[in-house]
Amino acid sequence: MWNESSTNFGGGFLDESTQGGGTAKKGPQSNDRSIVPVMIKHITSSTTGDLQIAGKTVNTLTFVGIVRNIEQDTTKISFSIQDDTGTVTAVMWLEADKNPAENICTQVNTYVRVYGLLRNQNNQQHVLILRMHPLEDLNELTCHFMEVIYFILKAKKPAEEPTVPHTFDNTLSGMSAEQVTVLEIVRSANNAECGIEKRDILTKVPKNIIPRLDEILDFLLCEGHIYTTSSEDFFKAT
Repeated sequence: MWNESSTNFGGGFLDESTQGGGTAKKGPQSNDRSIVPVMIKHITSSTTGDLQIAGKTVNTLTFVGIVRNIEQDTTKISFSIQDDTGTVTAVMWLEADKNPAENICTQVNTYVRVYGLLRNQNNQQHVLILRMHPLEDLNELTCHFMEVIYFILKAKKPAEEPTVPHTFDNTLSGMSAEQVTVLEIVRSANNAECGIEKRDILTKVPKNIIPRLDEILDFLLCEGHIYTTSSEDFFKAT
């Protein structure tokens, strides 16, 4: 039967600069210590020693899988753990003052959740176990898949761009410069209760537009860019 208590591993064996066979990294380090849900393929496909998902560097990771093999020696226990995407070795370093049997919280062919750090030894990726416990509910397996998908989609989502004020593109609309001029004059009076009157438009448009104003207003009405309000001589823009 599964031991319901999870196993935590503290002390000197968790010194990241010395354990897991990895090489201590020097220089700038990410301050993001979020625990990131991953699939085993993400771990095994990493070739640089750093795990990156959707451009985000992963420090502490968690994954769910089934234990396929357990090997124990005097200093560590190695678990071969498999999910639908691959198999990875997870290593638990033993504490000198404890019975090794006390550190095995699971058995072969049972599902476990692992929290750990990525390590590289002889060009082989493995996970240094920080904490591991057996699954008590297989719904946690489904939840983990959803968490992985959510993290990837969220990481890929671009930052929201600021709203750009609407600018009228007469090239795309197929409107002439004269038609756009009249439309903008009508739009400028949209705050008025009845909009703008035709005689006021006549005072605002360039002189070369005056002879064609009726034609332009008819075009804008037919295209749905403007509409009449209190009478046929008052207009508002849509």
